Amino acid sequence: MKENVGGAERVLRAISGPALLVVGYGPLGGRHGRLRGLFAMVWGALVTETAITKTCSVNGLLGRDTSE
Repeated sequence: MKENVGGAERVLRAISGPALLVVGYGPLGGRHGRLRGLFAMVWGALVTETAITKTCSVNGLLGRDTSE
């Protein structure tokens, strides 16, 4: 898949993804199996993955390309 995430969007994803993982695990109760915490953890992992690989399928579907 073609890279379509770059610049400021990548930095924002690299910060918000791990933050969602931490919040999902702790305050939202993911470590206790609470659904909202687990959802936040999954979402955070996906956002982090898009920052690392520089590809986002949603950006692809929408025709967005923020890569340099």
